[in-house]
Amino acid sequence: MVEAVPPVPERDQSEVAVNARRRARFRRSIAGTLGALGLLIGAFVLDCVSGNEVSSSLFYVIGIAVAAWFVGRRTGVVIACLSVVAWGLSVHIVGSGFSKPSVFYWNLGVELSIYLTVAVTLHRIRSGLEHERGLFRQLNLAKGALDRETSAVGDLQREMLAPGLPEVRGYEWQVYYATSTHAGGDYYDFFELPDGRVGILLGDASGHGAPAAVLMAMMRVLLHTSDEALTPPDRVLARLSRQLAQTVPLGRFATACYAVLDPSSGRIDFSLAGHPPPLLLRGADGALEELPMLGGPPLGLFPERPFTAGAIEMHPGDTLVAYTDGVTEGMSPTRALFGEDRLRETLRDGGALPLVELRQHVVAGLDAHAAGAAFEDDVTLLMLRRTQTVGGGDRTSKGSAY
Repeated sequence: MVEAVPPVPERDQSEVAVNARRRARFRRSIAGTLGALGLLIGAFVLDCVSGNEVSSSLFYVIGIAVAAWFVGRRTGVVIACLSVVAWGLSVHIVGSGFSKPSVFYWNLGVELSIYLTVAVTLHRIRSGLEHERGLFRQLNLAKGALDRETSAVGDLQREMLAPGLPEVRGYEWQVYYATSTHAGGDYYDFFELPDGRVGILLGDASGHGAPAAVLMAMMRVLLHTSDEALTPPDRVLARLSRQLAQTVPLGRFATACYAVLDPSSGRIDFSLAGHPPPLLLRGADGALEELPMLGGPPLGLFPERPFTAGAIEMHPGDTLVAYTDGVTEGMSPTRALFGEDRLRETLRDGGALPLVELRQHVVAGLDAHAAGAAFEDDVTLLMLRRTQTVGGGDRTSKGSAY
């Protein structure tokens, strides 16, 4: 039978580690002290053997350095004083005289000052290095804790995104979502509306990391807990802007694109809040349209400003591409932007591809432009395609999100 060993409590583990470090320091101190004494004796013997014809007084510095570095300042000072005594004793044994006794005492004082300076200086250097290493360890611990907290925020934020893509007969979806840090401020969501319509929201909170994720979460809460209708788009964004202005700190804001899809007619009503206008790829021939810049300012900045709305109609084969500015502001190693023109060209080149391949084509273009570097801003692509009629009815596709 194998006996299970209960885990050592965290507190006991800490005490064991502290005791182990204390024992290790004690062993180093004993070894350092014995080593310093050995070096002192060696320098003394050299002094006596050479008859003071060789300037061996500096050899005492080696033992002092070992004591001060590996044991501590007090031991270094003791070894420094013993070294002066040994130096003076060697002079007495050899019988090397000085013209005056005062010269001998002067030399003793000079040697003592040199030795003490070495001991104190080396101890301070060692203490400074230990202090820096301690700060470095604390910094690593703090960074690890911050990374864990930010990762937790990122996990929570991703759980707040739409759990899946809506199943709408005659339409298919693709979403690509990537954050520049553990947590991000991009946000996409879908809402079931009356008469089979679907609300589509794409938002981009200002800033990066946890603050942007918190602002994104507040947008989601305000939308999902509202008792008011989520139509029409301009009123929804105006209401959300007022609510955010009353909630978030001054200077924080979010851009957004909110659209309402009527699947039966293909009509999309939309409004923008300082957000890049979506692009509409007409069929597979590469004709590309940009939706009009209708809407208002970013959410939370000017809550009393009115919003406007526009409408477009999607035909079978058309693809709507909404995105956040992390796409067009993607950087190359030379700090060149990916840009709207390159995005348009990439979409035209892939217009005839199946939607999942079109998404992959755009993402591959972003990766190639970045040349392997991580994205500096959150990146979200939301693609909606109205499918061709097949057998008298459109096919149903849920799509996928990445």
